[in-house]
Amino acid sequence: MDTWIIQLHDSITETAFVIITAFVLIIFCFYLIPTATDIMVDSAAGLASKYLGKDKRTIVINSSTNNPELFFMLLSLSIRRLGGIATPLGSNFANIYLMFIAAPIIIIIKWVLIGKISDIKIFLGIFNKEKMLFLWHLFMSLLMFAFATIAYWFITGKSEFVPLPEAISSRTWPWIFFGGLICLVGVLVFFFYEKQIREKRPELFFDISEDNYTGSWQQFIIGTALLILLSYMLNTLFLAWINIYDDFLSELFGDAVFAGLHYFLGSLISSLPEIIVAIKNYERLNSPDFNTAMASASQSNMTNLGIGFFGSVLASLLLVMGINFTL
Repeated sequence: MDTWIIQLHDSITETAFVIITAFVLIIFCFYLIPTATDIMVDSAAGLASKYLGKDKRTIVINSSTNNPELFFMLLSLSIRRLGGIATPLGSNFANIYLMFIAAPIIIIIKWVLIGKISDIKIFLGIFNKEKMLFLWHLFMSLLMFAFATIAYWFITGKSEFVPLPEAISSRTWPWIFFGGLICLVGVLVFFFYEKQIREKRPELFFDISEDNYTGSWQQFIIGTALLILLSYMLNTLFLAWINIYDDFLSELFGDAVFAGLHYFLGSLISSLPEIIVAIKNYERLNSPDFNTAMASASQSNMTNLGIGFFGSVLASLLLVMGINFTL
């Protein structure tokens, strides 16, 4: 498929190709991925309520939004690209500015445009009431990002904001495996602190709204399958861009263009489901759903570390078996 994209680039003008690929990205980002995620997340929340208990809905909702990161990573590893692990780790960075900055701004602008000024006052009132809850989620999100940053260094040998070399000769399987262990420690730390807030305020996890939570296995499977397909198509587009715009992208990301694209662009695209969940829950204007919205950053960041741990262990095993990777 990437060959087909390259052939399209060679057969039309540069301007036309840029317009077409930009249009494809817009469709993916603002319609296809959000739609597939809605189908999957609503079903996952309903299934969680039915089989695990209502208090598990928040973590299931926000963990389900991490499926794109998981699929991006697995598909990348299947083509021997270690840079795919950068997607879940990079999503920890994207989630912070998307959930705590972008989502509230989008909601307030929306309410201003449709004249719901009273909703803005209610929202600010809830924020003022739940300042400590906000600070807890912000702190946990930043802490999970710190673990992701350390893990990224162990896996790649560089900071995420420094251009990467293509080769990974200096990163043998013990380094990558230890990076995964760092991710695991972050997951355990999160559950330790979340247990305390669950005990203090159980209503935040029991009283969230149940709108559209269908609990359908069929819809969950359909939504998951769609996300797998969309992840594959976006991964293919990334590979085509690397071949077409290698010189330009190398100036931005270093030789390991694939890892750079996944950390900054792949993680941003894969975080769109989280911001959709955050916006919907912020708009419900109550504390439990306010908690679910902010958990789109903190709990999703924890889940991303879990995905990073799984990817690192898998990559380490493959390296031990003699299968080599590039970034």
